[in-house]
Amino acid sequence: MPFVTAYEKSTGRKVKVPAHFFDVPSLSRGLSKTPRQKAKEPAAKKAARKTPRKRAAKKTAAAPPAPTTTQAPATGDEKE
Repeated sequence: MPFVTAYEKSTGRKVKVPAHFFDVPSLSRGLSKTPRQKAKEPAAKKAARKTPRKRAAKKTAAAPPAPTTTQAPATGDEKE
């Protein structure tokens, strides 16, 4: 589990916390990221937007099922 440096908002003290704390609002409520971490965020978001999105593959129509040689009785036929 990677740890990152953060600042406590109430005291300004530098602390090390697990990186996933910033993904959960209740865990990161009293923390702020370092200036270096804040600077990386917009660049990461910008790079994510520039990556091409995958286009959905065209779906081809499925081949019809092969004819069967078994004959089933029609609905409503009386039993013999």
